[in-house]
Amino acid sequence: MKEIKLQENGLLPNNQIQLSKTDANKELSQLNRNNTNKLLNNKSNNKLLTNINNISFINDVGIYDEVISNKSIDTIRDAACFDDNITTDIRAQFPLFFINRNIIKIPTKVRTTIERFIPKELLREIHSNRDVAIELCLMFTTQLTSTYFEIQDNPESEGWKSLHAKYLREFLSINPNTYKDVRTALEHHTKQGPIIECDHKHIEGEKNFDYRFGEAYVGKGMVSYHLKTKEAQRLLNKHFIRVYKRSQSNPIVKNLLEFYEDVSLPTIDQIWEEGDRLRKSDYKTKKGKLLKKLGHKSRSEFKDPQKISFIEDSVKIFKYLTEDGLMYPEVGSKKSGGRIIDSFTLMPSWIRNMIKIKGETNVEADYSCLHPNISIGLYDGTKEHLTHNDLALAMSTDVSIIKKEHLSFFNKKVPHMKASPLYDFYEKNEPKMLQNIIDEKYASEYKHKITSRRLFAKEVEIMTEVVEILNEDFIYVGYVYDALICHPSDANRVKEVMDSIILKQGVKTSAKLSNDSTESISSDVEVDKKYIRVDVKLINFDIRIRSMVLEEINKGDEVVFKDAIIEFEDKSTFYDKVLRIYDRINPELIYVIESHILNPLNN
Repeated sequence: MKEIKLQENGLLPNNQIQLSKTDANKELSQLNRNNTNKLLNNKSNNKLLTNINNISFINDVGIYDEVISNKSIDTIRDAACFDDNITTDIRAQFPLFFINRNIIKIPTKVRTTIERFIPKELLREIHSNRDVAIELCLMFTTQLTSTYFEIQDNPESEGWKSLHAKYLREFLSINPNTYKDVRTALEHHTKQGPIIECDHKHIEGEKNFDYRFGEAYVGKGMVSYHLKTKEAQRLLNKHFIRVYKRSQSNPIVKNLLEFYEDVSLPTIDQIWEEGDRLRKSDYKTKKGKLLKKLGHKSRSEFKDPQKISFIEDSVKIFKYLTEDGLMYPEVGSKKSGGRIIDSFTLMPSWIRNMIKIKGETNVEADYSCLHPNISIGLYDGTKEHLTHNDLALAMSTDVSIIKKEHLSFFNKKVPHMKASPLYDFYEKNEPKMLQNIIDEKYASEYKHKITSRRLFAKEVEIMTEVVEILNEDFIYVGYVYDALICHPSDANRVKEVMDSIILKQGVKTSAKLSNDSTESISSDVEVDKKYIRVDVKLINFDIRIRSMVLEEINKGDEVVFKDAIIEFEDKSTFYDKVLRIYDRINPELIYVIESHILNPLNN
């Protein structure tokens, strides 16, 4: 594993300012009190600016849902392969973020196209200095780099991304119209077509302009670029200060800064080795995609490539998130409930599992079926401790399909909700909750997105309280939305606090640990002989049979359930207990499960 020790590995410059934490905090206070423009021009602050100008800035790595203000993700990177503040000898937090100098990620060939084929008069409209104009164009393209990975993850994606005018105006703040002039230049048709496309469609309060790369630049890879002009560097510095000021008081961010000190990352060779191991065991990602190696084949040679996650893509994402330094944690907007994004949240989960904490394999504690259970609490539902497995059993559907549908179900427009396989289940089992959600979608100023806003906000509220309590015990954890990453010795305490807070918040679910074998297992794990394997297709859910079994139990007859591993068609599994039965009407269904008999999902 590659330890993230900046000073020991020579990644901290020799002339780096060595401040005590107290001195660093004074510097930061001074930074926040002064006007940003004055600060950046004030020669008396040269020492601090030396550090600021060493920002490693990788913009827009939002591979999944947009999670920050104005639907844009801007990320500042730390130096040696992971998020900020990662040495065992921390003398000053702030300077350690600024090792690499003014790096952005841009699409392959874009720089050459701008330099050679964008008309001089268009560049002159952006800035009188041609070099500055070119770098402002490059900075704009960073806003769309995440779509490269989105398309890799989902070949059916068209690569569109919404960007708010207010954000772009602030980001390229030479003058109020700079971003428009940049957009015009990038939309210019060259022999290869435009660098970017814009739909120029705006609906107040609902839709911003959507942008995407032109056909010649979609999926062509990313390269690093060092900004050279003072004007472009200055904009990055100003942007960093805005990001830092917005996040410095956030409890989860402060926790992460402590957590990163103990983290080490896998090497690329180790990632490839683990990827090969997982693909041989038919590993599936959390989105239900089969992990495979692309090798020398093209994607079109694979059947249903949209159902495959290629190791090569995961490695590219990891490199993108690490090779020029790592992201400074950033707090999302109200649209995302204030979710935090960092390198952990954007990293493929199977690679994230390889991260070590103080030399030990990390343990992940995550809430079971959190958003459905939050919905039940917020919208007057009746069920408690709902799980994805419960729905999979009740619907006779693979659990991977249930999990995938739940990722977007509550955020959909009402007609799209009704088209989801989950709709019938909730209509039957939680009619009041479902109707309350639908009514709110039609009544809210945020339309159908109000549900996800509320769910995200509640999630962040819960996780923030959990993190604050753990920090009081000097336990610092990684954060992945509804999950926390911790050292094995802290796992039980983390779960204990998570379980306590979730109930306090009125949400009936619990946390599960990734190292808890009683929760679930993957298909490649050796099973204890005391468990029997049962295909889900053999389980009887008939109410008539349930009544008969309950009658036997109530009479005092001995009814012995055996420990079992229930297997779905997609090879996912979970633990329960089963009783072998004989049903004349359905003789092929030879088992009932204890959870259905004693705590049925359908009342």
